[in-house]
Amino acid sequence: MAKGFKKESKNQKKGYKTIFERVKDKAEGEQKSWQWYRKTVRTMALEYKRRPDKTILEERKDRIDPEDSQDENRLRRYARQGRLFLFEYKAKMKHLPYYDTFPLVYVIKAETDHFFGANLHYMEPRKRMIAIEKLKNDRIDIPRACFHKYILDHVDGFLLDLAIDEWDTSILLPVEHFVRERNGVLIPYKSSDVWKETDEDYGNKIRAKRIVKGYGKPEDIKDVTNGDI
Repeated sequence: MAKGFKKESKNQKKGYKTIFERVKDKAEGEQKSWQWYRKTVRTMALEYKRRPDKTILEERKDRIDPEDSQDENRLRRYARQGRLFLFEYKAKMKHLPYYDTFPLVYVIKAETDHFFGANLHYMEPRKRMIAIEKLKNDRIDIPRACFHKYILDHVDGFLLDLAIDEWDTSILLPVEHFVRERNGVLIPYKSSDVWKETDEDYGNKIRAKRIVKGYGKPEDIKDVTNGDI
């Protein structure tokens, strides 16, 4: 039994259902195994593999529902330290052999124009689970190969700030999409090849205490509300 998959309330929410809410509903308030979550998310998430940005679009629709019908995820314009984000990204390929167009990044440093963190998609799902469990226990223990700098201007749209209760689902969503450039054209790069490269130096890790910073003044939060969309 995976520790991260906590028991959820059997109360069914009304309104628009994000994939995170649908997974909770499917669990029916029971504690489930890693294998169950993996199978359930994969079954539900085929459409997200074809179109990763659907996760962001669903969260925007969810913001329209009454507050008690919304999940705890939030759309942001800025990253913050100690949080896990999903977002669409368009990197400059000049110094990159490949990159992930829809990263899942745990942020360890955030500035006004960029942030630095670990894209968990660089690890295969079981190793993501290990990293997530340690993060929940306030420990960063992630291979250096996962860490990258992200330029805020290259983020396409909003960042999805994932509530900690949704981290288990997020690591199983098949939304990673690695690409490389060939003759000026972006072509797919196999996730399995990325995971193999990370595994080759898996023991070379960044280890530290997890530090979480809040969002500061209301005008700095940039939470996407109904009027903000």
